[in-house]
Amino acid sequence: MSDNDIVCLATTSDRSEAYEWRLALEAAGIECQMGEDLTVYVNNVPWSQADLWVHRANVERALAVLERQPASQIS
Repeated sequence: MSDNDIVCLATTSDRSEAYEWRLALEAAGIECQMGEDLTVYVNNVPWSQADLWVHRANVERALAVLERQPASQIS
């Protein structure tokens, strides 16, 4: 594995929260990508998620940034 590998940093069920997280990471100088919104239906109830991806070398720093965000629930 390389420090340049791209890994999933966090997953949220709220795309707007993922966007806010992305802005916070970019403001801290951490390059990241927001994955496509994935929506599936379970018993006719929509369930969605959005992922944030970063370089492996930036994971610890990125987690620290997200932990400072209000209502941050990193999974």
